[in-house]
Amino acid sequence: MVYPSCFYYPNYMSRLELKTSQLLLASYLARYFPVEYADFEISIGRANSELQVKRYTRQVRKFLEEREFDILAISCWTSLSYQATLVTARICRELYPDRLIVVGGYHPSARPQDFITDDKVVDYVLLGEGELTLKDIADDFGHSGRPAGTVIAPCKTLPGEQFVDYDWTLLDGFVSTHFPDGIPSLYLYLSRGCPFGCTFCMEPLKERKWRAYPPETAINILQTAANRFKAYSIAISDACFGMRTSWRKEFLKLLEKLKPEYWLIFETRPEYLDAEDIKMLCGLKVEVQFGIESGSADMLSLMKKTRQPRRFLDRFSDISRMLSEHDILHRANLIFNHPGETRQTLRETFDFIDHELERRDSTLIWAPHGYMHFPGCELDRNMEFYCDKFGSRFISTDWWKGTTDQYENSLKFIPSTDLEGNDTDMWRRMIAEREEKFKTTLSPRAFRFAANKYRQDWKNDARYEESKKALGLS
Repeated sequence: MVYPSCFYYPNYMSRLELKTSQLLLASYLARYFPVEYADFEISIGRANSELQVKRYTRQVRKFLEEREFDILAISCWTSLSYQATLVTARICRELYPDRLIVVGGYHPSARPQDFITDDKVVDYVLLGEGELTLKDIADDFGHSGRPAGTVIAPCKTLPGEQFVDYDWTLLDGFVSTHFPDGIPSLYLYLSRGCPFGCTFCMEPLKERKWRAYPPETAINILQTAANRFKAYSIAISDACFGMRTSWRKEFLKLLEKLKPEYWLIFETRPEYLDAEDIKMLCGLKVEVQFGIESGSADMLSLMKKTRQPRRFLDRFSDISRMLSEHDILHRANLIFNHPGETRQTLRETFDFIDHELERRDSTLIWAPHGYMHFPGCELDRNMEFYCDKFGSRFISTDWWKGTTDQYENSLKFIPSTDLEGNDTDMWRRMIAEREEKFKTTLSPRAFRFAANKYRQDWKNDARYEESKKALGLS
């Protein structure tokens, strides 16, 4: 089971995280077959030039030549891994014409036709969660061999009661080689499914029913991983953490009792947190993240983030105030230039931000981002609507096939006729105008946290040293 790395993605999200979603798939299949876990992004690196792609090819070839296997399962997690997936598959096919090659992940689920090639290099393209279908394919391979052509295979969803625990032993050799001193930051999944259909998100490509480990099991997963890898922080990467009230409260009660030494980060919605939850989080090393996306009711409706945008924003404002009162660090994620964005919606968002910035000793950190276009989301399937209604223009619709900076190319579009030319960067200028307020409204603890984790340039601000004194740090 291989994660094939990313090509032409040079300077973004530089952290190389352990792919625990791939490990969950491996853990399920390891109950039936011998499985090896590999991550070429960590072991080989990203290829950002023709020369580096050749180096990547040599090292993948050497890796595959040294192994015996019947099935190569490649995790094309996002579109950023598309080219690396095909390069890896072609090397395998050249070396082993009789072996089975299976590809799964978000991009195959969104663009299965991208893997139907003249050389029929891929045997199966999996759509959705892979455990059950990949097991069926492996069971059948012994009698039927490779299919005549590439098969697009919709997957059966794994029910919550069939979730298996992480089999960390599958990583022993990999971790000892690449993380000999432990893994400071881990990303774990405790639930699956998201009932929401946000226009910009690829998650609706999978089963939308929310399923989770029992709370006791979830706590044990966190603690086992933290102890095993000496983790400083664990991020819960669930698409919709704590959606079920009874599950969330039981989990937080157990977490409060445990009082873990590591930092815990999770993203949720403002309606999935209440005063009782916040009290249980007091005193813990925790950062709560919210996908607010916009402060404009019109944009929230257009994004299909919520059917009650005013109530959604009011709820966030109330929850943020309570979190600040209890000194709990939290972050608001914002998406600017979503197709349909206009000067008016920008003003509405920044009016909302300005209102929140009136508070002092806040623990709210703002995280603005530009809209990144991924295939398979609702917006991608309905580009014509945005072009006709708002004058949106999608300039690089197949950016994952290019050989220049794929991140930059994914951002290349015009949100509306109202934000063309230099005005497409209006949101960045409006953020920059508020830079000082983003600092001064924060409590010393929140300022220091933001400087250490998100804004290294803030360490040059005098308030960084002042925060050290205010917190009694030596």
